[in-house]
Amino acid sequence: GAATAGGVGVGLFGYNRGNYSMDQKLHWSRFTASYAYSMAQTGQYKQDIAELTAISVNRMAVYADIAGMTATILTAIFCPGRVGLHTPPPPGWFMGLMMVNVGGAYIWLAMTMWLAMHAKLKASSATCHMSTRFVRTPVPSQYMLDRARKFLSSWEEQPLQEVLRIPFFRHQSRSKNNEGGFNEHEDMPIDPDAQRRTRHGHDVPAWYRKEKAIDDGEPFESMMPLAAQGTAPEHFEVYREIQNEWWPYDTYARVSIFLAFMHLTFCWVYQHIGHMFCETRAITGAGCIVICVTVLQQMILTLDVSPSAVDIPLQRLGPLAIPVSWFAMLIEYQPYYDPGTAVIGYLLVYVAYAFHIIFTIQLLRICAPDYSSAPEMAEVPAGSWWPNAWRLPKAFQHATFLVAPPRHLQAGENDLVGEMRKASEGGNPNFGGKERLTMDVSEGKRRDVHKALGKQGESPAWFNVRTGLLGLLFAWIYLTFGFTIEIVNAHTSHPSMLNAFGLPNNLRDPRYRPPKVGHAHPTEVGTGGAVHGPAVGMSSHAVERRLDGRSTSDILSDVPRDDLAERLRDILPLLKQVALGKRQIGSHAMPEVVSMLPQVEAMKSSAARVAMQWPALFEPRLLACGHAAAHEEGKVVMALSKHGRGTIISTIASHVGAQEIPAQTQSFSLEGASGYGPLLAAAWDELGLLLAANTGAIIECPGAGPSEGIWSCRESFAARLPLEAQFQGTVALSRHAGKFRAAVTFPGEATVTVYDHSGDDGDSWLPAGEVRTRTDATSTSFSDLAREILLSSADGAVARLHMGTGSMSTAAAPMHGYSDHSWQATCGLHSGGVARLALSQESGVRVPELFLGA
Repeated sequence: GAATAGGVGVGLFGYNRGNYSMDQKLHWSRFTASYAYSMAQTGQYKQDIAELTAISVNRMAVYADIAGMTATILTAIFCPGRVGLHTPPPPGWFMGLMMVNVGGAYIWLAMTMWLAMHAKLKASSATCHMSTRFVRTPVPSQYMLDRARKFLSSWEEQPLQEVLRIPFFRHQSRSKNNEGGFNEHEDMPIDPDAQRRTRHGHDVPAWYRKEKAIDDGEPFESMMPLAAQGTAPEHFEVYREIQNEWWPYDTYARVSIFLAFMHLTFCWVYQHIGHMFCETRAITGAGCIVICVTVLQQMILTLDVSPSAVDIPLQRLGPLAIPVSWFAMLIEYQPYYDPGTAVIGYLLVYVAYAFHIIFTIQLLRICAPDYSSAPEMAEVPAGSWWPNAWRLPKAFQHATFLVAPPRHLQAGENDLVGEMRKASEGGNPNFGGKERLTMDVSEGKRRDVHKALGKQGESPAWFNVRTGLLGLLFAWIYLTFGFTIEIVNAHTSHPSMLNAFGLPNNLRDPRYRPPKVGHAHPTEVGTGGAVHGPAVGMSSHAVERRLDGRSTSDILSDVPRDDLAERLRDILPLLKQVALGKRQIGSHAMPEVVSMLPQVEAMKSSAARVAMQWPALFEPRLLACGHAAAHEEGKVVMALSKHGRGTIISTIASHVGAQEIPAQTQSFSLEGASGYGPLLAAAWDELGLLLAANTGAIIECPGAGPSEGIWSCRESFAARLPLEAQFQGTVALSRHAGKFRAAVTFPGEATVTVYDHSGDDGDSWLPAGEVRTRTDATSTSFSDLAREILLSSADGAVARLHMGTGSMSTAAAPMHGYSDHSWQATCGLHSGGVARLALSQESGVRVPELFLGA
């Protein structure tokens, strides 16, 4: 019996000792395998974070590069500071359209680069932070390896019931204390009879209990914030919370590049419209650009703004400002000024401004974050997904392409690292389950993870974008207000803070250089040179000189003495030649007289000289031909001096075919016309005599003619012609249906500028057109109803400029054989032909002569 018991004991001892040895080998293999899998999975997690970050980083790099390249294009548009470098610029309201959009494009390009820079840096920094502090390879410590390693001699530490345990016998009581156990969660299928005799529940070896305690108690670091865990791997949960640091910058960088290209296309098309109107006059070409860019902007709006997310698509009105401004420019550049049409142009400008204001307000609405509880997007392959707590602008959700980590593990996926981490927190297998999931909308979570949000819950990225849009809105309102001020001040004595619309830029701030060698006229800087520049034909005294007001001594003191002495030595030989008469200052051939008409050699004048006795001490300078009623009375023409004396010349003889015709004179004086300066122009119509003085004053002498040698006059209205002080050019006047028209030629300029006035006291003279002529005009006058302008030249020729077509025709041939005559004035006879006044030199005395006919 003792031998049998001893044999059974030895057998049980060997059997249980073999099981213990096998369990320790399996325990070590399990320990190393779990850590190997955890390391491999951690590498996968690192790659997940790198790829999620690369999406934002690469996208931000593309945005920043596009914005930088586009800024160089915008700078090329902005640098000139104006439209039309060689011609008068477009009106101020149009320049405002362009410049506000230039400023807006700069705002959004800069915002794109800065937001992209912030998003890229924050994303890169967060990835580095997680890679170096959280997603680390779970390498076991030496202490953990030592505890997982077992010596076979530790078998001696086991209790006797384990050393001599009899297999295949029941070892658990039916007590309630034995319910549950260490390995109940293994859920292995087992036969009920076998379950009674296998080791399960609390019937497990002591070393197994110790191993489970050791495995379940190892610490793993966790960095999840308060109430922020979900059922996805913890690194995904952490990354999603850290993404709050940059996803607003990512989103609004995309919105900013949309805004930048909208404003860039606006300023680009406005720049081309202004260029084609001002310089190339390609109105149809400008219309083609308008159509193409308007369609382009509508396409951009369709691609970037979700139609279903906008209740009323008011953003579609923005591009319509382009064709409206094109129509307004057509009215602005119409050949002749018309008050009614001008009002339509003003209304179109207001419509264009209103479209831009509405567009900007709509952008404020659709670019704002959506605070409604929108459902989350479905997690599908190759699709975007983000939590519904991320307040994205609803209209741009389809164009932002954000990707946040998944919220839940998919079927068949395991998070071994997470299981080890959860086990370390008390061995609760349900830790982090759905019952522990906290939704993103919780205030606790927002306090913990929404570090990118401001005091009111708004993103700083949206705050900056909103500030830019509000700045643009203020600029549009300010521009509209300024345009209104200009409209209110129009047709007054001060039509603008600077000058009226349409005046050439060289009349505002001219910058001239002295005449070049071989040229008699000054050169305006940057406008065509000495041959084609607008200063051609302008005399030197009309040029604004930068040395005006400085004494000669001040100028000489600025020149170094050595240079001054050298220049004086160089000029002394020339001065000696001038003193000896061997050289004349400025000696060159007299310029050939240029006629107002081409091919004048074959023309022959048929004008008749008027034989008459001029009043004593009378020097006529102006002519005004009689109107129909005066002509019927034989009063053909009126001659006036510059200081208010006049004579009416009457004749009944016809000048056709005659060499000389007799005439009588009736002298008179103008009362009330002497206080406005020398007279420059006169027009005689049914309402009376109309005069213009060199101060720009318009003087009216009502009535059919003088009474007892006196013709009373008064100033017609307060507005004066825009003439410079001591004006030396010519002026022509006309009056019809209560409106006034003037044609002005400036000294030394081969051009005629036409001004119109409505006749109202509060209005001002406005430029109506300008035309270049063959040569300087010595005198000008209007025909009946101001349909034509008569322009005479130094050879006595008279050209007829048709106001409707701009064509030039012959009114009177040049006076051959009268080269010593100075032609003073001309006017159109009611019976046909022209009257010409000339001064000739006889014994040192200037004698006036009058010629009638062609």
